[in-house]
Amino acid sequence: MPNSFRSIGLIARVTAIMGNQLFQADDLQNNQFIYLMRINETPGITQTELADQLHVDPSTCLRTVRKLIANAYVTRSTDAANKKRRPLQATAKGQAVYPALEKYEQQILAVGTQDLSAGEQALLEELLAKVARNMKSYQRDQ
Repeated sequence: MPNSFRSIGLIARVTAIMGNQLFQADDLQNNQFIYLMRINETPGITQTELADQLHVDPSTCLRTVRKLIANAYVTRSTDAANKKRRPLQATAKGQAVYPALEKYEQQILAVGTQDLSAGEQALLEELLAKVARNMKSYQRDQ
């Protein structure tokens, strides 16, 4: 069983390293590409919601979002109905990079599951979802 968690760690590291290298030319470093993907996929997401979705510390999310804003990939506005809400939006520059981000994600999924049948892929997704729920519950209980 310990090898399973090591495998999950390896998958996470390899995909992050490859993504960071691939999007370095776009000045997206330190996993910023992951944040930009989620902001593109969920226009109007708040920084708190983004941190929760990515399971990262709010201060880490703040630093990354600030860098994305500084590099003109993202804007932060004030919600007209709720002044405390500060939704994030991808800029035209951020939206222009999204197809490449999506292509990278699909490529990684295809490579990672290339020798799995459709049933094995479904089972893997189901089992990983259970492990993720267990870990999230464990984190909340600590």
